[in-house]
This record gives sequence, structure tokens and C-alpha cells, in this order.
Amino acid sequence: MHGGNLRRAQELYGLDSFIDLSANINPYGPPSGVWASLQQGMPEIVHYPDPESQALRKTLSSHLYLPTERIMVGNGAGELIFTIVQALKPKKVVIPIPTFSEYERAARSVGSEISYIPLGPEGWAKFNRVAGESENENTRDEGGVDRKWREYLEGCDLLFLCSPHNPTGSVLEKDTFERILYLTKELGCRILFDESFLDFLPDELRNSTRAYLEANDHLIILYSLTKFYSLPGLRLGTVFAHESFLHLFEQYRDPWSVNVLAQHAGITALRDLKYADEVREKLTESRSYFYREFALYNFPHLRLWPTSVNFALIEVLNHTSKELIEHLGRLGILVRDCSSFAGLPGDFIRVAIKDIFVMEQLIEGLKGFYF
Repeated sequence: MHGGNLRRAQELYGLDSFIDLSANINPYGPPSGVWASLQQGMPEIVHYPDPESQALRKTLSSHLYLPTERIMVGNGAGELIFTIVQALKPKKVVIPIPTFSEYERAARSVGSEISYIPLGPEGWAKFNRVAGESENENTRDEGGVDRKWREYLEGCDLLFLCSPHNPTGSVLEKDTFERILYLTKELGCRILFDESFLDFLPDELRNSTRAYLEANDHLIILYSLTKFYSLPGLRLGTVFAHESFLHLFEQYRDPWSVNVLAQHAGITALRDLKYADEVREKLTESRSYFYREFALYNFPHLRLWPTSVNFALIEVLNHTSKELIEHLGRLGILVRDCSSFAGLPGDFIRVAIKDIFVMEQLIEGLKGFYF
């Protein structure tokens, strides 16, 4: 399950407040205008929300250059995953692991057979390397890559992909994705592509699969406003797909799932055009500081798997992740226990990247771990 359970942490460690690095939420809060928009929307809570979220969908359309007919809004990515799976009822799904547990939970809720693709702590880096291990295009073993993916996709009705990948933070490269897209289309397998952490990527890596939507009617894209715009308590996610899919999904979702305050907040957040770049700049500074300090202390019991997003894996060596989690918890620092991530051999924690002051506290906490 998710991190961010502060009530449970208070009961466990007997503290009133924590530095919460267990949930991958933008630490700088929503755009400043969101607070005023919530106040303005308060009188509307006596009425039902717009079930079609028309104003929010129009704002998303303008922001992401997609027609409104290709956009459906829901109560966070989690609700939308279950809605999509309930609608499609796939007989067999394929899930790269480790990954977000809700994919498998949703698949099991409709009795799907589940097959796994092992990624390990490298995430997509392993597959990207296989797909492009030679710079000489003429010697690239695309046939071998295709054969491997055909094995994975045999009998598949729905393939879950996630990039940036949770929990490794790795990015699925364009060439690799295009091969998968081609094969799934040929084999009649649909793709649910989760881009929930896309906005955290730097400019040079931030390439959405939305560009492939028009020519690939088997592609379904999941996008979250919750994490980047710091709205986890309001819940706000979207799905991009061809109209035939969205008409089907609408039959399986609660029409009132996106409340009036979430709709107001989403519109205001998307209209703040300076906010995204400012957040990415701050997080880049914090991430660089954390990686630099981590390398400086050369922790003998820890290995950092760096990423380009707002979280990273730390492997615990010679000790258990439980020991490190409890050590940090007693200091008032919460991290994500990765023992629940299937397909992640070894002992790992995941830490969110917050502001530099918070990352300083984490470094200090790590320095006290068996030193």
C-alpha cells in the first residue's frame, strides 16, 4: 500500500510530527492560487459536481494539446486503474515488477491471470540497454528484443507500463517503447501506460506517450495531478484514450467522483504556467545535493540507485531494511518500506526528494545507522 500513513506512524513511534519521505508528493505544496480557488469553490459544495468535469477537461485540453473527447477525469489514478480494469475485464494481464501494487489488485478484482516481467532495481535501464546496446543500428538485435517481448506478451489482453517507473524512477526510452507499441498492436494487446510522475522529469527526458495516441487505438494513458501539483487529499487523475474506450469506462465509474473543490484546484493549478518549472528547478537542486552528500559519506551499508525524478531507491546491505526504517522512524523520518514490492530482491527503502533542509535531516539520520 501507499506510504504517507501519519496516524499509523504516530502510534508506532510515539511522536507528534514527522518528516514524511514515504510518499512521492511534491513538497512545495500546490500553486499559490489553489488556496483562493478552494475558498471560491466552497459555496458550490451544496450542489453536485459537474459529472463530466467540463471546465477541467477544457483546461487539460489546452494545457496538454489533446481534444476534450480524449480526456476523462477521475478521483486519482488509483480509482481510474480500477475503473479501466473493471471495464476491460482482461483475461490475462502482464505487469513489469516491481511496481505500483494497485495494478495487480485491480487485475485480481476481475479474476485476471497475471504474468510478470522482472525489472529488478534497475527498472527499465535493463531493457533500454538491451534494445540499444550497440550504437550501430545495423548490428542491433531488434529480432532478439522482439522475440523476448513476444514471449512476455503471449496471450496478453492488457499490459501495464509505468514510466517514470515506480519505485525505481527509471525511464522507458523511446525506441524501446515504440517496439513494445508495435508488438502489442500486432498481437491485439492493449497498453495502460502510467505517466503519473512524468511532470517531475527534466525537459530533456519529459516525453509523453500522448504523441502516439492518435495512431494507436490500443493505447490508454494514465496521468496524475495529485503528485506533482501536491493534491493528494483532493485526489485528481486523468485518462487519455480513444473515444470508444472512454465511453466504455464512463459506464463503470462513479459520475460524482471528482468533487467541486478538486475541479477548481485542478483548473487553477494547470493555469499557473510558472509553477512547474520552478518546482523542477528546486527539486533538481535538492536531488543533486542529496546525491552529492550521499556519495561524500560513502555509507558502507547503503547503496543509492539514483533517478531523474522525485524519489530514489536505497538498498540496505548487511542489515535489514526494517532496521533502517525503525532507526529513521525513531528520529521522526518516515521512508517507504519496499518489502511489499514484488520483484525487488534484497532489502530496499524508497525515499522522496524534498527540499534541501529535509534532505540534510535524512543524511544525518543515515549517518547514525550503525556507525
